[in-house]
Amino acid sequence: MDMKIIFAPIIGAGIGYSTNWLAIKMLFRPYTEKRVLGIRLPFTPGLIPKERERVAKSIGEVIQDYLLTDKIIVNELLEDSTKDHVLELINHNLYNQEGNIDLEQLLLSNDNKPVLNKLKDILVIRLYDLIQDKNMKEQLQKAISKKISISLKKVKLTDIVSEEELNYKYEDIINNQKTKALLTNFLSGIIKEEATINEIIDEEMINNVKRFFINYIDTLTSDLLIFENEKLKEKVVGLIDATIKEKVGALGAMFVNGESVYHTIAEKSKEKLQEQEVKDEIYTFIIEKIDEVTNRPLGEILSIDTRESLITWLADYIPRNLSKLDITSAIDLKDNDLYSLINNLVNDSLEERIKHIVNSNYEEMLGNKDIIKNIEGIVDTLLNKVLLTNIKVSDEDRKDIDTFILDKYSSFVNKHITKLIRDVKLSSIIEKQLNMFDIKMLEDIILSIARKELNAITLLGGLLGFIISFLAVLL
Repeated sequence: MDMKIIFAPIIGAGIGYSTNWLAIKMLFRPYTEKRVLGIRLPFTPGLIPKERERVAKSIGEVIQDYLLTDKIIVNELLEDSTKDHVLELINHNLYNQEGNIDLEQLLLSNDNKPVLNKLKDILVIRLYDLIQDKNMKEQLQKAISKKISISLKKVKLTDIVSEEELNYKYEDIINNQKTKALLTNFLSGIIKEEATINEIIDEEMINNVKRFFINYIDTLTSDLLIFENEKLKEKVVGLIDATIKEKVGALGAMFVNGESVYHTIAEKSKEKLQEQEVKDEIYTFIIEKIDEVTNRPLGEILSIDTRESLITWLADYIPRNLSKLDITSAIDLKDNDLYSLINNLVNDSLEERIKHIVNSNYEEMLGNKDIIKNIEGIVDTLLNKVLLTNIKVSDEDRKDIDTFILDKYSSFVNKHITKLIRDVKLSSIIEKQLNMFDIKMLEDIILSIARKELNAITLLGGLLGFIISFLAVLL
């Protein structure tokens, strides 16, 4: 037998196997170019390292255009299984063990603290800017003033103090020793030694006193009942008799009757007093005497002891009699509200005064350095109350929430995912990642994926070399 028939196919198989094995190895190796005497050796580096960037770009484009297209990704994200997984993930973080929405669990994690702190800072600054805005400032001031007025109108005085309490407090204030001392000092400043009655008493009151005496004189001169008084008559007649006896003696007194003289004087006096001229003189005399008295210093009219006694008596008399007044009937507790009472005290200007007070305090509040701290406290309390609240949900509510979540998820995927994929450029990401891989790692990845196929190609090369060599020798 010719040995060529045996050795030629074996050698051909070896050549085919080794060439394919070498060709596969040269796809990656050497990893870098090799030089001898400064001259680059052919086929260095390997094909893939040499064309790495082009290969990476081509792979990225193939994956993006054919394997992971926009439509494929969107359809996969909208699969029922994907939706169920997304909903399960959200519900796991949204609900607690009792099935309620636990905002504390959802938002107060360590990962969210920086975000929540930033949110608080933004809210504080925004609220501070908001209350300083001119239009907002005017609206808030108007709303606060209106609210205060409405609140005061709703409050009846009987809601704050009863009639018995008010009368008791009123009597306590009137009869208080401090009130008496205050009144004593006040009266001492008025009823002083150098003061006149004209300075103390109102002019109209003095005129009323003058009119009283004038009217009384008119009544006295018209009736003259004084001459009918028996005691007065007896004393005057006795005085007349004694005077006659003193002047003319007992003998003369026998011819002059004191009683007849009295009647004569009385009748003449009645006639004289009816004359207008006499009345005018009496009027003038009384007015002059009143003016004389009212213009004299009190030191000439009343002694020091008398003045002090008068002051003490008035300081005791005035409170004692004032306490007998029914203060609640004057205030009308049952029908009056707090707003009406204060409004009457300030001559119907309470509305304007409330606005002025609110506006002034509002500006003062804005200028206060602690306003930021106060706003921080409000925001912190508000967020804590919201975040620390468990929201109870029924089964029906949970179904509605699930439907809402899935609708929003589907809407987001349909409207934004395609644009998002195009914006991020999937091919560029794949190209970038492939270029970042170490060549040895890239070789291992490709070989691990296609090891069986590459081994089959190597073996196929050996088989083809064997067949071709055998046929060559045979033919």
